Amino acid sequence: MESTHPVNEAERRLRQLLLAAGFEEGIRGEQLRLDRAIGTTTPDVIYRTVNHAADEGVCIYLDGLGKHLHGNTETAERDRRIRDWLRNNGYEVIEIAVSDLYDEGAMTRHFRKLAGYLSKLELREQLRSDATWYHIPAPETSLVGGVTGMPPRERAKLRLVQPSAAERYVTCLPLIPLKAAAGAFGNPERIPEDGEWENWVTVDLGRKLRRGMFVAKVVGKSMEPRIQDGSYCVFSAPVEGTRQGKIVLAQLRDQADPESGERYTIKRYESEKIVDAGGTWRHITITLHPLNRNFEPIELSTDDEGNLAVIAEFIDAL
Repeated sequence: MESTHPVNEAERRLRQLLLAAGFEEGIRGEQLRLDRAIGTTTPDVIYRTVNHAADEGVCIYLDGLGKHLHGNTETAERDRRIRDWLRNNGYEVIEIAVSDLYDEGAMTRHFRKLAGYLSKLELREQLRSDATWYHIPAPETSLVGGVTGMPPRERAKLRLVQPSAAERYVTCLPLIPLKAAAGAFGNPERIPEDGEWENWVTVDLGRKLRRGMFVAKVVGKSMEPRIQDGSYCVFSAPVEGTRQGKIVLAQLRDQADPESGERYTIKRYESEKIVDAGGTWRHITITLHPLNRNFEPIELSTDDEGNLAVIAEFIDAL
């Protein structure tokens, strides 16, 4: 499934259930290269923790999304080979039938397995005893654009508010220009004070908000279709866990984004690492990938690593 965002009801429901259950945003649209005989695969969602290398993780597949999957023995055999290869090469695989999305017991089993793979043992036990995460409203619209038979989602109309201290990061987030965000959150030793933000907007992500989250307007087409030009997006600082495969807001200290001419950029982060004889690792290259193939990636060598500051993680487009 070649997509960087949920494009149909099943994918949107899976995403909502994952967030409601307490999992972070997974990685979508990452193509994994297998051996030459099999080719590549793009899981619906990938999860990695700090303990996973770039070529490891947990792959989630939604089965039964297309008519070609039903009764096609050739497709089924290729899927089996792909998933066997993944399991034998550092990945865990969770296969979720579309019908399971509407089966509380099945989803509890899938999510408890996922929590176990991610070493979230407390969450694993919580999922057994508390199923309130499962009872969320079914999605009605696409995150970007429309789906056949469903109306397209209108661009968000932000509502400015003057929140009390108790409402900040509970029902609303600060609205910050990206230039200001890159500067304010660039120093992990200093968390900006609430009073520094002039504008606050109401936000409903279907998940708990937290300090460090903010809303910013993204201008440019390099991250389409996931992030539309002019979209208001939610970011979270600092980036927790591995950066690999995540969409991040980064600050370039000695060069500019070719599209915007600015020092900050929003791209999908990928790095290649090596481990030395002492067991420590270091980067060989860091690549900031656009999702729009009409734009070129930004590639940084080991010598350039100090010129990049990863500021925040992209959470969602409003």
